[in-house]
Amino acid sequence: MRNWIILIMKPAILVGGQAVIEGVMMRVPGAYATAVRDPKGNVHIDRHKFTSVTEHSAFWKKPVFRGMAALFEAMKMGMATLQWSA
Repeated sequence: MRNWIILIMKPAILVGGQAVIEGVMMRVPGAYATAVRDPKGNVHIDRHKFTSVTEHSAFWKKPVFRGMAALFEAMKMGMATLQWSA
């Protein structure tokens, strides 16, 4: 019975994000985008392709190193989007 439940379940949608100054940054596997509103009310969007280091090397797929890589990538991406939105 459990196997049937797994077969009919919808696949997970992997979307994450964070708030930036006057906007939001959203990330999906392979890309991220930042949308901010300027003082006149116009929305500006900045899109980038992104490949995680964990997809390139088996070393970075190990549990502890994968977490370190994810933390570093999130901080790097977060700071870049915050600077762009400011």
